[in-house]
Amino acid sequence: MILPSVSAQKKQKKSKEKSKTTVISDETRKQSALFADALREFYAGNYETAENTFRQVLAKNEKNDAVYYMLARIRKEGKNYSGAEYYLKEALKLDKTNVWYKVELAEIYDLMEDYKSSTKLWEEICKLKPENEYYLFTLSEDYINLEEYSKVIEVYNKLEVLEGYNDEITSAKVAIWLYLNDIKNAVGEYDKLIKEFPSEPRYYVLAGNIYQSNNMPDKALNYYKEALKIDPDNTMANMAMADYYMGQGDEKAAYNALLKSFADQHIPIDNKMPFLKKYFTKAAKNPTAESVNQAMQLSQNISKAHPERVEGWATMASLCLIEKKYGQARDFFEQALAIDQSSYSLWEDYFYCMSKQEDYKSMIDKGEKVLELFPTNAAMLYNIAHAYYAEKKYAKAIELLQQAAVYSYDNNLLANIYNTLGDCHKELGHNEEAVKNWKLAQQKGIDTEEKIKKVDN
Repeated sequence: MILPSVSAQKKQKKSKEKSKTTVISDETRKQSALFADALREFYAGNYETAENTFRQVLAKNEKNDAVYYMLARIRKEGKNYSGAEYYLKEALKLDKTNVWYKVELAEIYDLMEDYKSSTKLWEEICKLKPENEYYLFTLSEDYINLEEYSKVIEVYNKLEVLEGYNDEITSAKVAIWLYLNDIKNAVGEYDKLIKEFPSEPRYYVLAGNIYQSNNMPDKALNYYKEALKIDPDNTMANMAMADYYMGQGDEKAAYNALLKSFADQHIPIDNKMPFLKKYFTKAAKNPTAESVNQAMQLSQNISKAHPERVEGWATMASLCLIEKKYGQARDFFEQALAIDQSSYSLWEDYFYCMSKQEDYKSMIDKGEKVLELFPTNAAMLYNIAHAYYAEKKYAKAIELLQQAAVYSYDNNLLANIYNTLGDCHKELGHNEEAVKNWKLAQQKGIDTEEKIKKVDN
């Protein structure tokens, strides 16, 4: 009679379970509220308050892995990476499969430059998330830091499976193979692209360039010929052929190939300049009509293809100087200076042209601008002063020459400065100052004895 019925027992059990569940839900709710408060403080940048609040949650539930994760992030913000490592390891003890915790710990190891530890984690992460490109790239960077280049190639291969062929990835792989001195595999990367895109001449050229730069011109030639079969006017292929012909000593064939390439605005000017320098040097050393004309045509093509760059205009101007065509040189220098006014060598050659034309008025007009750019350049001060002297503006010439003397450390230049100072003072009737400066010029290497004798007499 005193034993409760089965029905009553069941009701009593359910009541207790309900009561127990309600108590747990209330506690969980309080912890969730505290966690939310801590998150708000964290994202507001109040890290100390956030940490204190997270620790309140941890005091109530020491197995809350999310709290350890957030404490790690607080340590990371303070650049306390060893502290962040500790808390992330605690989080992973509680949730061994959480990818986000592993990613955060791997990034912490990267910040600590502990690439061996980070690599192990990134390998795990990439197995869990094999289609995540960011994880693969990061793993490849760690392999590079560890100088495990064959593994870098493996990762890049996986990226190519995900993304398809990519020029940047291919270039990176080629660079690694070349670093490992593996020419065959380096070329093989472009062979893959040739197989995939057989009508794209660029890949043939890039493959050939590897052989050409590694002293295998015959193998390079086969690739270049294939590129030109596809596109006879392809500028990239023609430039490669020019390089090949130069190596073979066939200058005429090289020049004809270069003419096409130089006119193409899509070929970077930096790829053209080494060739232009060779032809300009040849013209400067042996200025025949042919050598100068070849360099001139190449520089003209560069100027047409890249009118915003100074190199073509400056080269044409210098070639005109070689032929003593000062008027044409001056025009080209003006084109170059309109692009780049900061180059002293351009201004120097430009003023040289004007002096050879005896256009001293223009030198004086341009001189104000030049002296704003190069106020302490002794040679430029002397040149402009000489123009004032030629125009019989002796006082201004003396002013500039005195400045030039202060800034000059070259005896030859100082000799000319003092000599011209003496001439200016002589014209103004300052014979004593004239003799004084001529004697200084004499000490620096110019024979001014006749001038001194004339004044003394």
